[in-house]
Amino acid sequence: MRISFPSRAVFLAFTLAVPLAGCVSNASHNAQDVARERQAARNPGTMMKVGDSARARGDWTTAAAFYGRAVALRPGQPDYVGPYAEALMHQGRTNEAIEAIHGAEANATSAERVRLALLLAQLLNTAQRSQEAIGVLLPVIQQNPNSAPLRVALGISYEISGDAQGARQSYRDALRIDPNNIAAANDLALSEALGGQPHQALTELLALRTQAVERGASAASLSTIDGNLAIVYALEGKLSDARQSARSAALSSEQIQQNMRFYTLLHAAQGVDAASSAAGD
Repeated sequence: MRISFPSRAVFLAFTLAVPLAGCVSNASHNAQDVARERQAARNPGTMMKVGDSARARGDWTTAAAFYGRAVALRPGQPDYVGPYAEALMHQGRTNEAIEAIHGAEANATSAERVRLALLLAQLLNTAQRSQEAIGVLLPVIQQNPNSAPLRVALGISYEISGDAQGARQSYRDALRIDPNNIAAANDLALSEALGGQPHQALTELLALRTQAVERGASAASLSTIDGNLAIVYALEGKLSDARQSARSAALSSEQIQQNMRFYTLLHAAQGVDAASSAAGD
């Protein structure tokens, strides 16, 4: 604690007039500050609040550090482990995040187990371990058959593993449970587009975007739809529309340029595939 002192003359006059009270008061405040700091350092809730503040600023390094302290004070507590694992994931520390989640599974309630399974599947898919993600999700789905988010996560895992049919069925299962699930409809349309039905997917995505706006969907949801629209437009050869959708997805100019190169190559690859199919016929 830094104290700003007045000039030497004023300071001497003050101490002569009040010889003891100021010193005792400062010592008391210093002791209180130290006690509060020590108490905060032992309070996992305080650590989580600092982590949340860092996370809101996008400072994942600081968030992981303070979340980690909270987890060290309360090992295996799912409410603490979830944010900690997410912060680790954003730092690329996937294996540490996976270990942290496994450490919390034994103490998790049914609802917490669902949240941990979703995060764990995301981590495993990021690490290109989609079969493990499927293995994590299936038993949790058996226990929670009416969870649309679990079905969407399963669909993504199947998609990454190369099982497009299984992915589409999972997305449809999610929509059967929750017809308004934007993620399921969005992912299903993209899967259909990549499976050779871009025109149908385009119709579905345009309708989905209109519905999402009417429902007041989050900016992140709209951005994801626009990103998928850009891919489908590219598959259809509509590169100007693809560029516009990429802009609507709130991407940086550099990302848009990179994506446009990808969209151009994607359209060219579709043409090669179509030519190969025709030659085969």
